Amino acid sequence: MSIYRSPSNQDSFDHYGFIDNAKAIGMVLVVLGHSRGLPDYLVTLIFSFHVPLFFFISGFLIKSSKLDVSMFRNTKKVLRTLTIPYLLFFLLAFLYWLATRNIGVKALLSAGQAWYIPIVGLFTGLESDLFVDPPLWFFPCLIMTAISYHAARKFLTLTAATCIFVALAFAITLFWKYSPYRLPLGLDSMWIALSFYAIGQYVREKNFFNNIKPSYLFVILLIATALFFCAVGINNKVDLANMHFGRLPSLYLLTALLGIIATFAVSALFPVSRIASWISQNTLTIFPVHFIFLSLIRGVMISLHLISNDYIYGLAWSLGSSAFAILLCVPLVYFLRRLPFSIAGNRS
Repeated sequence: MSIYRSPSNQDSFDHYGFIDNAKAIGMVLVVLGHSRGLPDYLVTLIFSFHVPLFFFISGFLIKSSKLDVSMFRNTKKVLRTLTIPYLLFFLLAFLYWLATRNIGVKALLSAGQAWYIPIVGLFTGLESDLFVDPPLWFFPCLIMTAISYHAARKFLTLTAATCIFVALAFAITLFWKYSPYRLPLGLDSMWIALSFYAIGQYVREKNFFNNIKPSYLFVILLIATALFFCAVGINNKVDLANMHFGRLPSLYLLTALLGIIATFAVSALFPVSRIASWISQNTLTIFPVHFIFLSLIRGVMISLHLISNDYIYGLAWSLGSSAFAILLCVPLVYFLRRLPFSIAGNRS
């Protein structure tokens, strides 16, 4: 069975049907991972691979012909594609923070903070500084990753680039705990992201997912999932945004790759639904804005006295608020598609 799917429109790249499922699964996991009430063991599982999955997919979606364009042209395209949503959603999150920082629990957290403090995060790109919308750290990191990989491929072959970036990432995961400093704009997490980005490109160019039989995919899923659970149990919680690689950092890359393999196996076993396709097309909107919507949902529920400030959140809240946060993205996407510049519906 081929897991290729012909493009439904005149895309500039051959569209792989299972990518829509993989992106949708990853996006749902990102939202769940940031929701209140999700059990710790599920948070640990999700954080072990959900962001690396998106770097892998980003590398996978790059056609080799795109690597032939000039560094200037590529940099211009990457900045145009990712800087606009980064700035737009930071502005949205900043305005939301200004409007709500003196309400309820936020009043205690924001006490003594000048109104302009969050702007620092826009320029550092660090999750700790981007407290108005922490997931935004992904954008500067992806920008630096995409530009750096393209530049490296001007001098390195596919195999050399993959081996070098994986080796560098492995070394950094081992020794980063000794560094007390963080680099701005994802210049430290970029080296980890580059390994997944490079592996994604390598897997695409080597056609690893071409004509895989469903029975093989099922076996791959079972093995990858079992090994993934074992690795997560050993290494415990990780967090790429904060350069934390667990109790046994040497397992970090392998654990994330096992999660990615399991996700792709699941994605290839099932047909693409309209919901998965919509989520996939709008990840650049859902990724940065879901955190705001999760906060908004909780704030509205407290304001309406449907829950209290000391409400004990559980799995039901996590699932319900995550689903509603994604639904709130529907009218936002509709609005964004009518702006003079394109954000919504971008598959990259």
